[in-house]
Amino acid sequence: MENFSDELKIAIEGLKDADASVRRASAESIGFMNDVPEIVIKQLTGRLADPDKGVRDAVSFALINLDSPVIGELVVPFVSSTDISIRNLAGEVLLKKGLSVVDSMLGYIDKGDDDDKKFVIDILGLIGDLKPASKISEVLRQTENENVVLACIEALGNIKCETAVPQIISFYEVSELYGPTIIEALGKIGGNEALNFIMDKYDTVDELTKFSMIESIGLIGDAESFFKLLSDLKNLSGPTAWAAIETLNTLKDNFQLDVPFDEHIKNAVLKTLIEADVRFKRAASNLITVFNDKEVIEVCLKIYGEDQEIDDNIKTKFIENAKVFYSKLPNYIKQNPTNLKELLDLFKEILEIEGGNALREVSQIEFYNLTEIFTLNLDNPAEEIRRTCIEMLFYLNPETAFMFLDTIINDNNMWNKMRVVEILEYFDDPRGIEAIKKLAEDPEEMVSEKAKILLQNKQ
Repeated sequence: MENFSDELKIAIEGLKDADASVRRASAESIGFMNDVPEIVIKQLTGRLADPDKGVRDAVSFALINLDSPVIGELVVPFVSSTDISIRNLAGEVLLKKGLSVVDSMLGYIDKGDDDDKKFVIDILGLIGDLKPASKISEVLRQTENENVVLACIEALGNIKCETAVPQIISFYEVSELYGPTIIEALGKIGGNEALNFIMDKYDTVDELTKFSMIESIGLIGDAESFFKLLSDLKNLSGPTAWAAIETLNTLKDNFQLDVPFDEHIKNAVLKTLIEADVRFKRAASNLITVFNDKEVIEVCLKIYGEDQEIDDNIKTKFIENAKVFYSKLPNYIKQNPTNLKELLDLFKEILEIEGGNALREVSQIEFYNLTEIFTLNLDNPAEEIRRTCIEMLFYLNPETAFMFLDTIINDNNMWNKMRVVEILEYFDDPRGIEAIKKLAEDPEEMVSEKAKILLQNKQ
């Protein structure tokens, strides 16, 4: 230690301190040093099994940050720890170190038990380098442990080992347990052999395996598999149908294919929009653009505001079918939806885009219903919603707005009242003048000053 710097000597001693905070600070300090000697790396690595979690975390950070060829061989044995937290920490370090520790991990595969083999092979797969492929294939040939088999197949898929495709396929008939993992691996690897195998088995598998197949087809499918999936869509339901929608959308974009105007397809897309997770809804919102009817608009109203990508896709449908949008909006809003604000903002945006042309085509009763949704929300708890309602009432039907003027000018939000003053500037109506006079007496100074200036200008 005589050649070590004073800082390093202090840190080495600190690793042995009874106080966990001192050990933690020492580990952190070493992690930021350059050219740390192997003997110190060894002492530091030993603290991966420290009883204090904070110390263990500091050690793992330091090992990830340091650059030393011995880290791999020193850390790998910790994957055999009976303490799951230490085991996982070692795995995290190895994964972050990546290619530099692959050789050390390969050398440990035959030393550990089946649990260790699985753990190390999982990490090798996540690192994603092809170098371990032959060793993983060897383990796959020799092992009788189902968990190790699954780990090998998954890892060969993650590293995209094309030469392993025949070996992976050979396990398909061995156990039903392997099916989904095999299909997922083949999807990651790709190639004609993998795709042909998946399509050959497609009609004979259970729902779980079919779900994996459909996801894999999204990765490696072609035009033929696109049309196969289209024809099968009417037979699918739930998450399997959602996955099919996502894959169809992917293949449609990849191969510039057209989705036919088919009732079964439309229903599957709409159900996905209503029931699925956001990931699948995004794909469905892209596919829905080929359909034009009232039912589509009704469903899209329910999901608008959930996700920006979905909104961008379905907004096109609303703009293209503005008249239907105007007619369907009131009944839905009367159900007190959670996306009220988003829909009112959308109304303003569509009105601005289409210039009111579609609005002039709606019936008298439909126009009344539209006006009513704004009067009903003048006392909404959300100030932004009230502001939008005020603006839209004066734009759509000033007469109705003046009927509700007392409610409007008694809004409890200063900015809303400021907006009312701005709007009233454009009307020469005695009721408006009376409202401005009342606002000129408003306790909010900014409101009263603005109203007084407007009164002077109107006199």
